[in-house]
Amino acid sequence: MNFYKIVHLVFGEYKLKTDKKSFPRLANLLSYQKLGFWGVTHTENDITFSVSVFTADKIINQALSAHIPIKIISKKGLPFVFSKYRRRYGLIFGMAFGLFLLFYAQLFVWKIEISGNINVSVAEIEQALADCNISVGGFIPAINTGSAENKLLLNHNILSSAAIGIRGNHVIVSVLERIPTPSIVDKNGYYNVIAAYDGVILDIDAAEGFPEVNVGDVVCKGQLLINSFIEGKYGSVRPTHARGMVYAAVKQELKIEIPLNRTVKNYSGKTQTKTFYSLLGKKIPLFIEEPTDYAYFDAFSVTDNIKLFGFIDIPLRKTKTTYSQYSLKQVRITPDTAKKYAETELNHRLKEYNGQVLECTTRFVTDEIKGVCTLYANATLKLDIAKETELKITPQG
Repeated sequence: MNFYKIVHLVFGEYKLKTDKKSFPRLANLLSYQKLGFWGVTHTENDITFSVSVFTADKIINQALSAHIPIKIISKKGLPFVFSKYRRRYGLIFGMAFGLFLLFYAQLFVWKIEISGNINVSVAEIEQALADCNISVGGFIPAINTGSAENKLLLNHNILSSAAIGIRGNHVIVSVLERIPTPSIVDKNGYYNVIAAYDGVILDIDAAEGFPEVNVGDVVCKGQLLINSFIEGKYGSVRPTHARGMVYAAVKQELKIEIPLNRTVKNYSGKTQTKTFYSLLGKKIPLFIEEPTDYAYFDAFSVTDNIKLFGFIDIPLRKTKTTYSQYSLKQVRITPDTAKKYAETELNHRLKEYNGQVLECTTRFVTDEIKGVCTLYANATLKLDIAKETELKITPQG
């Protein structure tokens, strides 16, 4: 919120009016006298503008002395509100107490702004900050940003750097995510590379070690692919950390069963809306709503920040949750629909292998008596079947 708006709200302001013909002369006069005004608004015949409560009398006197028509059309600000309700002490006390709470709330965190995160979610970072005692509603004077930055990095290795700053009642957090370090090759150990699956070799790339198979060879699971023993100078043989990539055509048989009788959601069209408010991150007990009495429901929540007078940020949030009622219903799907479900599940299964699908044939069988449709798939995948296994070498005494 603009600082001058707060000043004029607390101390008051006048809105004055003069005619268009006289306004240029009045503006020059006020400029010469160094008397400020703002909010100039043009109408068909008149011009209105705002002035401070401290300079209003002087501006009016200057205009009257120069025979410039001027008129007070409104007064705004707390002094005039108090004057209007001067005998309603409860209202005045309530407003004063509310202003006290508003300024007192400046000592607490109203909002946390996070930037720099890409793969790490905002929720994860907020939880990490909460572990460092930084959250909405936290006491700002008790926050040690330097200590919080160090603790954040020590306790959460998902981040490589973090900068925490406080701007008013907002906590500004800028983070940099840690880039995963490449795997380090164990230079001290000795490893062979064996086959993780049965298959036909398509390509072999041995970074270290001696290849024991060639393209086109049929290999079995556990078979040696890259030998850790290599030939050195002068015909000597020494062990090393064998490693590399070995691609093979691997056959996989998959079976996916889809029940024809399924449980689905049957929405009734009935909804309930529950609303609660939270102040400085804490739920206000007077506004906590009981959960819906629906047995089965979907819930959708929207949280909005409440602004005083429409433009003053305050640490009050409104959360509205809409519950949509449904019941569980048993339905029997057709074999065609079951086949679509099975094909979708098959695609998910094949993606889990992290390889290329070279060929895939399917067969679909429906058993109406058991109420099950079964998809049988024979897939040929191009996979990296290289698997490192440690080689134990016992020194000869």
